Amino acid sequence: MNLEETGAVLAKAAGFDNRTVGPANVLAWHEALGDLNVHDCLQAVTLHHRASTEYLAAAHIRRYAVDVRRERQQRELEAERRGELDAYAAAAGPLTDRKAEIQDFVHQVRDTLPDGSAEDLHPRREQWRREHTAYVRQVTAEPNPDFDPHMRPVEYWQASKHPPAGAWWEDDERREQHAKALLGEAGRLHRKRPTSQETP
Repeated sequence: MNLEETGAVLAKAAGFDNRTVGPANVLAWHEALGDLNVHDCLQAVTLHHRASTEYLAAAHIRRYAVDVRRERQQRELEAERRGELDAYAAAAGPLTDRKAEIQDFVHQVRDTLPDGSAEDLHPRREQWRREHTAYVRQVTAEPNPDFDPHMRPVEYWQASKHPPAGAWWEDDERREQHAKALLGEAGRLHRKRPTSQETP
């Protein structure tokens, strides 16, 4: 707002608290409120005196003017949206029975899409049918006459998680010797230091 509008805001404030308004007051208040809308500031003066008996300052006007501006912008946005809806309704014309148009569209889509199966719309049922067919085939299958048991893969004890009996790592003494040998090769074997009792 300009200086004249700032003077109008101060004049309205003086109507409430009988303050003295001069050119210096207008310049000072314009520096603090010049970026605001004059109508928002005028309404802010009224809102302040409705809610408080505190002497009006520029900070009070700024605080109330922000709320007034937010509400004004919201009303303008709602009015703009309402105008767009009214313009769309006016262009669309009166509401009519569009049942025939909908039926034509359904027939057009039906003619465009390829023929399908209702069972394809139930993927879980189809999956269960395939699993059941595979299970029945496995249960009722006959042995293969050409199967040679000597051609099957060699089984390792690692696959069964059960080591063979008599393995060296089942013997504590042999396992400790093996560990010492590996540590010795890596240079990480530390000899046990003799205690004071073992020293001759």
